Amino acid sequence: MDSKSRHQIPVYRWHPGSNLHWLVLCDHASNRVPGALDNLGLGAFDLTRHIACDLGAVDVARRIARALRAPMIEHGISRLVIDPNRSRDDPTLIPEISDGTLIPGNQGLTEAERERRWRVYHQPYHRRIDRHLKQMAMTSMVPLVLSIHSFTPMLADTREPRPWSVGVLWRHDPTFAHHLIRELSRDGAVVGDNQPYDGHLAMGHTVDHHAIQRGLPYTMIELRQDQISTPAARAQWAARLYRALMRTSTHFRPRAQHLAPGAWTPETPIGRLPGGRSDRE
Repeated sequence: MDSKSRHQIPVYRWHPGSNLHWLVLCDHASNRVPGALDNLGLGAFDLTRHIACDLGAVDVARRIARALRAPMIEHGISRLVIDPNRSRDDPTLIPEISDGTLIPGNQGLTEAERERRWRVYHQPYHRRIDRHLKQMAMTSMVPLVLSIHSFTPMLADTREPRPWSVGVLWRHDPTFAHHLIRELSRDGAVVGDNQPYDGHLAMGHTVDHHAIQRGLPYTMIELRQDQISTPAARAQWAARLYRALMRTSTHFRPRAQHLAPGAWTPETPIGRLPGGRSDRE
């Protein structure tokens, strides 16, 4: 736990791991609101809903990280306070309305308060991710960034069912994503290819800023929340994802033209640049 005081809500949590070929992230892990913000004027029930966090995602992410023996970083504050997966100029960074629900504590915020939330609740998480990836670059390690999210079976405004049990998002090179989709589809699961969100338009700030702009391999996984509503279901999905990720990573070779100059060649396996050193921090 990263906190100066046990009485404070940690802005992020760092889970160490020895397998540095992977970095697991969970942006919307927590529904917690700092006490000074008085639950943003919401009732306790609203803070248990999907508007406050990605229900079930952090449990799946932690299970996958343990199976991979990989480090993991999770955000510790509700996305209603500030969304860590949004850039500074995104109008939904601090939502005034979320899926039809008015957020009283986000109405009419001053620029000073918006800046304070950015500095105190948004940036520490991203600095920790940045620090880890810079450490990896110094040791010639090329981790695959794995971001875990969850989505509702339907949105309140449309009531249209979403048929996918799980979705895999990608932006440029679909090689890893399409192989992962095939692996996840082996048992008949309906797997979304850039669904329920289009990775070209809605990849979000975290993967874009830390992986895509660095030229690192990445994948974003979206799990439908009714598929991971119990601990047993979350354990099952974590195991399925782990197996699919392992089978995919074994023979994945990214296309160098879509990556940052010097980051990869088509022959470079996930996890290491030529001449790399030990995989321990």
